[in-house]
Amino acid sequence: MNLDKVHSVAIYPAIGIARVGNSPDAYFLGPTIPGQPATDPDDFRDGKGRIKRQASKFYIYALDKSGNILGELNEDHGVKIDWRVDVANKKAAWYNFNIALDTPTAAGLYDMDGNPTPNGLPVLSQFRNQEFEGDDRKQLMIEARAQRISGRNTNADGSKYQLKGEIGKGKDRQEVYLGEVRTDDQGRLIFLGGRGHSASFNNKKLSTFANNQGWFDDTSDGPVDAMVQLPGGRELVAEGAWIVTAPPNFAVGVQAFSTGYELITDVASRLHKDLIIKTPAFYADIYPVLKHLNINQWVNAGVSRDFGWGSAYDFDDETLIERLKDASEANRPFRQTIFESFRNPNYKEMEPQGWPPLYGDAMTFNINSTNPRNWFAITELKYGYLKQWAAGDFVEDKPPVQQKWEDLSPTEQANGLTEAALEETLGGPFHPGCEFTWPMRHAMMYKEDFPYRIKRRKNSQENFGVAISQRIVLAAGGPLDGSSPGDITKWMAVPWQSDTSSCLSAYRAFAGEYLPTFWPARVPNDVFTEKEYAVVNSTQTSNDDKIKAFSPGSRKKWLRDYIFREDGSFLYGNTIQERIKGIEKFVKDWGKIGILTRKPVRSNSPLVPKEVWVETGRTVKPEPPDPCDESMTVMTKLSKKDVEMKPSFKRPEWVNVNPRLLR
Repeated sequence: MNLDKVHSVAIYPAIGIARVGNSPDAYFLGPTIPGQPATDPDDFRDGKGRIKRQASKFYIYALDKSGNILGELNEDHGVKIDWRVDVANKKAAWYNFNIALDTPTAAGLYDMDGNPTPNGLPVLSQFRNQEFEGDDRKQLMIEARAQRISGRNTNADGSKYQLKGEIGKGKDRQEVYLGEVRTDDQGRLIFLGGRGHSASFNNKKLSTFANNQGWFDDTSDGPVDAMVQLPGGRELVAEGAWIVTAPPNFAVGVQAFSTGYELITDVASRLHKDLIIKTPAFYADIYPVLKHLNINQWVNAGVSRDFGWGSAYDFDDETLIERLKDASEANRPFRQTIFESFRNPNYKEMEPQGWPPLYGDAMTFNINSTNPRNWFAITELKYGYLKQWAAGDFVEDKPPVQQKWEDLSPTEQANGLTEAALEETLGGPFHPGCEFTWPMRHAMMYKEDFPYRIKRRKNSQENFGVAISQRIVLAAGGPLDGSSPGDITKWMAVPWQSDTSSCLSAYRAFAGEYLPTFWPARVPNDVFTEKEYAVVNSTQTSNDDKIKAFSPGSRKKWLRDYIFREDGSFLYGNTIQERIKGIEKFVKDWGKIGILTRKPVRSNSPLVPKEVWVETGRTVKPEPPDPCDESMTVMTKLSKKDVEMKPSFKRPEWVNVNPRLLR
């Protein structure tokens, strides 16, 4: 690289994703190349079975006067990089999550049951932990002291450059570890977040999925900056990035129906029209939308039934792919049928049968709801590409191939870092979300002159009144108009474990006992266990045994022994009050739950796929049976229209019960 051509420098990825893990030392690096998820020889656990943290690595790239990416700059080029990271967790000091505040429900056009209310009042979200008033609310913010780091292999053991803050008042004040920073052998930044510790700072009990008063967790977010000194002494301030520490990825490589990268690209295309592709390509722009339906077969049995291996819409089937990429007029009715199966993101009417089979931001338990946002839709940008594809206005490109880092161009490397990080996140629905939530779909969150970059707020502002509404949050100068440390994650549930263990599927029996679903790509519903994998993988088992083991009906609940029994019925009950015991167990023992990882199938049977996603590393112990269970009747009040029961000499036996119906 000709360093004389270097006009500016920027940090990539623009948004990095770290993830908590309860292993004190072990970690793995997040993905860096699009389409190639993170890998780990130990299935993402340390020698004692604890979940490893996911680290996010940041790079410096040089740009010329026209903004073209010239290449990476690091210590090997004689470049000195002084990194600075500043993160915080402000959940306890922020407002309650009731519903995404940019929706028609939040504006008062629907009530919380999904009924139209043209003259309704807007939703108000009040402060969490209201007993803290005035300046005392600062005690609810876990603000770590910013850390600076430079050089090669600095802090390799993680014992220094740690990010810590405190929360609580007086004798209840607790120190919270939010992570540490390191560098690699070329001076790149490595960020690791918290270890998944959640607790109450004032001895309050868990009570809900999102707004547990008196609680905190160790997720965080904040800016990543760097000062770069070139050989000869010229110094450049790098275009900054952002780091988000999120919950673990419990289904590595299973991308969401709509990814965080697709969402933020959709937003970026409103600010940067050059990001809109005039003529979409099949494999680059169309097929991923279909493939996302297929890949989610590993995390939800209903999706497996409708889009999985051997189904009518198995988008991994080569014969079907040939039809999908056929641009002829004769094939147009087929393409049009597929396109019209997708829900329109304009949300003008109810489309409960549409794709993807996912709940939306305004999901309600009211089966008579008429709110179109009960359901989730892909982005407007992707929907537009599908419309062009249906009309035959697309080009056929080559299928993607596995690429090596050194074979990528500088532009592919830099932009790929952002894409790889965000394609393993969720682009919705936001109730509230996994890594981030609904504010990320608003253009005012981002810099206008640099795509995917979070806009900075010079002075942190945490008080917008006792309660906030849609009018406040969407206004210029409001909480979305620039961010400071902690401003991305503060909108999320506290603690994250209470939300993760509450995100189930088929709350109402609309499409069977599995669908619709919430966030299965990060929070699985139904999983392929190691026991079933052993049957499918064996060369000795019969075809009948393989088919039975692989069928959607053989999948097990991911949250069994926390929320569910082994048979899929609820362990304690389906109201939030009844599930609290299971949620409490998940807060304590979340590190013992399974992680889905990709495994090969060596049996070479044409009846099963060549690779599968298998639940691994699960060590949670079943709850002991209730000694009163034999003599007690079911405590939950059940509606006759929801549940059929047959008599038993021992105890009531549930027959054809959809456990999501129990409220």
